[in-house]
Amino acid sequence: MLDKIDAGFLPLPEFERAVGALSLVSVDWVLLNPAGQMLLGHRRNAPARHWWFTPGGRVRKNEPLGNCLQRVVVSELGLQASDVQGARLMGVWDHFYEDSAFSAEVSTHYLNLAHVLRLPHALDINALPSDQHTAWRWQDVQAAAVADDVHPYVRVYAQWVVDAGASILLPT
Repeated sequence: MLDKIDAGFLPLPEFERAVGALSLVSVDWVLLNPAGQMLLGHRRNAPARHWWFTPGGRVRKNEPLGNCLQRVVVSELGLQASDVQGARLMGVWDHFYEDSAFSAEVSTHYLNLAHVLRLPHALDINALPSDQHTAWRWQDVQAAAVADDVHPYVRVYAQWVVDAGASILLPT
């Protein structure tokens, strides 16, 4: 039974139809280094291809939220599941895209559960996986909130961090 819960995948044609017909639930990670900079990846895939974006992924069927958060940091960032202790839910956002991973004509709608986490040390961006992102960078949150190459949805996250102030950088 655990394998079925762990997989959480539909066959590709069914998933493509689902993306065109349903909202998906996803998580994003707003990871801050000790200097208060946020981690951004240059997206390889649609939607949001070629934008600087926070790492994240969709919640799979029958996958508890905590498991999803851990899976995403392990698979997208090479972190340990225990590295997400102290994460804080920022809120829930609608993310609407005109395209999808399947087609420029199939739109995507995510209900996104963004989480923020202050890391005790900066990650080495040269050691991060490249299957979802072509490059990585650390960026000052105030600059990210207005940067033209940062996706508008991520600019909202950056502004949220700016508005939260220094309290977001305090250890939990």
